[in-house]
Amino acid sequence: MRKQVFSGLGQVLPLNMISLAAGKAARLKLPGTLGQPVCSAFVKAFGIDMSEAERPLEDYATIEDVFTRKLKPGVRPIQGDLVFPCDGILSVSGPANENSAVQAKGLDYSLAELMFGDNVPPDLYLSWFATIYLAPHNYHRVHSPIQGDLKTIRYYPGELWPVNKPSVRWTPSLFTRNERLVFDIETPHGVLYLAMVGALNVGRITTPFLTDFVSNGRLGQARQGPRSFELDRTHRIVPGQELGTFMLGSTVIIAFDEALAKRYRMDHALSSRPVRLGERLS
Repeated sequence: MRKQVFSGLGQVLPLNMISLAAGKAARLKLPGTLGQPVCSAFVKAFGIDMSEAERPLEDYATIEDVFTRKLKPGVRPIQGDLVFPCDGILSVSGPANENSAVQAKGLDYSLAELMFGDNVPPDLYLSWFATIYLAPHNYHRVHSPIQGDLKTIRYYPGELWPVNKPSVRWTPSLFTRNERLVFDIETPHGVLYLAMVGALNVGRITTPFLTDFVSNGRLGQARQGPRSFELDRTHRIVPGQELGTFMLGSTVIIAFDEALAKRYRMDHALSSRPVRLGERLS
């Protein structure tokens, strides 16, 4: 029954419109000196550690500025050639089963659909995945877990369900229903796929590789359908290089093809725990 209720709510509540409005509110610059106490209250409410931020709190004009803050150099050292791409909670990880992953107990979803929508390559074989949830207090920029070549980015419009524990537990195929931006990182040993998955109040995802792109930037954007961006040149990226930014907290899912999983011996589940950008993944 709860699954049906959660699924039905998405048909009633205008989740994308709510998220669009929340984004506009987060970007609102208040007149005079009103912005500073609002940002300060927000930091306190969510327990954000501003000691790691690149700039002092008084330099941030809006809530969105606080959420998208950069970090001071050196506070997230890169500890290997395969690392976690962001701060957050490692909620689920382990071997995939025929291109499928576990969202929650009894709720599997298609990793292939997550990464490729309706155009899944016939020879695709994803054999390991990890899901990292970013809470509101986390650092919200996402970085490359590995060295490789970035040639293609895909955008899939969709719904904007919350990605908190209750929603993950009761919303079928949550991640494949939500809006997402997918990066293909090709290495000499195989391919790593990284999906930045949007959520309620996270209707904006940006990437420095697409200067004129922002997800859910306006009403009706979803009607344009999925888009694949072939970059004007191949970008050689390194572990820790920035891939994109969430305007509020959300979820990152990474998946390894079979060759890359064998290269790094990713054949077992990792323990659920807090993780930080730059920590060794394997």
